[in-house]
Order: sequence, then structure tokens, then C-alpha cells
Amino acid sequence: MREQPFSFGVVYGTIGDFNAEFFQQTGDILISTMLFNSFYPLLEFFGHWVKRATLRKLDRSCGSDEYKTKKTSIQSYINLYAGPTYLMHYKYSSILNICFVTFMYAFGIPLLFPVAILSLTILYFVETACLYYSYRMPPMYDEHLSLLVLRTV
Repeated sequence: MREQPFSFGVVYGTIGDFNAEFFQQTGDILISTMLFNSFYPLLEFFGHWVKRATLRKLDRSCGSDEYKTKKTSIQSYINLYAGPTYLMHYKYSSILNICFVTFMYAFGIPLLFPVAILSLTILYFVETACLYYSYRMPPMYDEHLSLLVLRTV
């Protein structure tokens, strides 16, 4: 960060900002991180699905009778069988992270564009499937959150 007017206490590196050496050193790290982030929603979906299926099976004492339960209150039964709450701000943060990293570094690493398309496609399909089959009924969001994100960008 030698080229910047203020260092903010950041240690100076051996290479300059955004030159060929920078992209040679960090390119494979950025690509591998973005590829991991693109497949993480699938890992998260299947991990939560296995966890919920296991907890439900344990609640039924490993039986197949859907009407048998160990829960003693309606709320604990609903918490186990209704699915997680839909949190919109995590979805926005994932989308913004993909877009910002891609547009920040893709002029030096053009492979980030197809990786970003893959990430957004996987995120779209996983979130659509989760909205239909996994989450509880999402809260009714108004346009305030969407306008706030658009102003941030």
C-alpha cells in the first residue's frame, strides 16, 4: 500500500497495488475462495437438512410414525418441524460480497466473471428451493430494505 497517501498502520508489502505481481500472488487465492463461496450454499443446505432430519428422527424415537413426538409443548414442536426463519439480510450480504469482489478484482482476473455467474446461479436455485421447501413463511418485507441496499451500492 505504498501508493496510498495514508497507510493507517498497515505493513507495507513487497509488491505494489493491482499490478501483475499482485494478481499472480493473489489470483489463485481469490479464485479458490470465490469457488468455495459459490458452493457453500449447497453445503449449508444439505448440512441443515441432515441436522433437521436427524433431530426429527430422534424426536420420533427413530420410528416412522409422524404423529409420535417427545415434545411437551406446541412451541417446541413447531420450532423443530417448521424450519428456520428466513433472514433476508444474509442473502443480501452474500450477493453484495460476490458482486463487490468480482468487480474489484475481475479486471485483473477475468475468470472471476464466470465464477460470479456460477455463484449467483447456485445461490438463486438454493434460495428458491429453500423458500419453497425449508423456511417458515417469510416475513412480509417492504421496499425499505431493498432501497437501502440499492443506495449502498
